Amino acid sequence: MTAKIKLNAASGGGSFSLQAPSSSANNRVITLPDLADGTLVTSQSTLDSTKLAGVIPANQSSLVKITDASWTSAVSTVSVDNLDTTTYKYFKMIWNHKPSEQGRRLSFRWRQNSTDQTTAAYDWNFERYYEGTNFIAENADKVEVTGDMGHDLNEGCQLFFEIYPKSSVENGYHGNAVFWHGVYHENATYIRGISGSAFYDGGTTYYPNGFKLYMNVGNLELGNYVLYGIKR
Repeated sequence: MTAKIKLNAASGGGSFSLQAPSSSANNRVITLPDLADGTLVTSQSTLDSTKLAGVIPANQSSLVKITDASWTSAVSTVSVDNLDTTTYKYFKMIWNHKPSEQGRRLSFRWRQNSTDQTTAAYDWNFERYYEGTNFIAENADKVEVTGDMGHDLNEGCQLFFEIYPKSSVENGYHGNAVFWHGVYHENATYIRGISGSAFYDGGTTYYPNGFKLYMNVGNLELGNYVLYGIKR
């Protein structure tokens, strides 16, 4: 028997549910968002993306892959330069690596035209969920991203970054901020979840177009990353 479609208006008018009753226990319910003008979409051909304001992003192509890299022999730093801060407001990066030495920390600095920013104006903090430990510094010359990491197989860190360089478009002190979360291993059995943030408080006219990651001591033994830009 062909199942009939009935329309149920959800209470409060927030959405509609399309339910297909049948004699089986495998009923399927699809909930549609309440479109901006109240139009009920009955087929794909009537779906007008201009009516989805506030439901999904207006332009899904705003997320653009910019670059990726990997290394299998030790490097001292990983630098990303010549970022297009006119086109992209901020950047997302998925990162993982293993350090070359035991008990070392990952560090971050901004770069402008391939030159490191070493002024002691970085304010940063991150929380390690284990025991609720907080790490914090003000007016430092770099950002510390993790605690002491192990360097054996499957140790090191796996992190997700949101990187927001300041440009002339931003107002006041907006920008020059970095946010991250993820995990690092102190050793094979000690996993540490973290989340952190950092801000370069070096003035309203410092416009970086790059950054670098490196160890406080030693090298980045192996790792990889992928970087995306978010359009303005």
